Amino acid sequence: MSSSRRLLSVLVSAAALLATAAVPAAASGAAPSRAAVGPAARRTPVLVDCLRHDRVTPHEYMLACGDGNNGLRGLRWADWTAHVAHGVGRQIANDCVPDCAQGHFHTFWVGVEVYRPVHRAGKAPYFSRLKVVYLDRRPAGSGPSQTYPLG
Repeated sequence: MSSSRRLLSVLVSAAALLATAAVPAAASGAAPSRAAVGPAARRTPVLVDCLRHDRVTPHEYMLACGDGNNGLRGLRWADWTAHVAHGVGRQIANDCVPDCAQGHFHTFWVGVEVYRPVHRAGKAPYFSRLKVVYLDRRPAGSGPSQTYPLG
């Protein structure tokens, strides 16, 4: 199945997953995701977080490590393979109007696809791209999706 068809399939089932995610996770109270360790994890691609830790199926992921103005929360993963992973959750983004210090945070329901694993010597490969697909509203000036380079 092509990547775009797989993403469409995940987005179609997003409503069911979102219905079970009624309560937002508190930033300080969220359970940590599993760290990739051991031989099996070396074959499973990871997401590298802001502290340079390897994570598999994280519940939260910060997109703006420098200032914390853009991140993903309440992530629920439908699959996580050696080539791609698909999930749904919420993007919490600061509108930075009139500037980021005085801006307001807004929530957007999103589908997430991570892909393009990059191999590293002695470590698990990491996904080098993260695509966010807006399922409802989206940030002002944004298209229907946004892709972030990772790593």
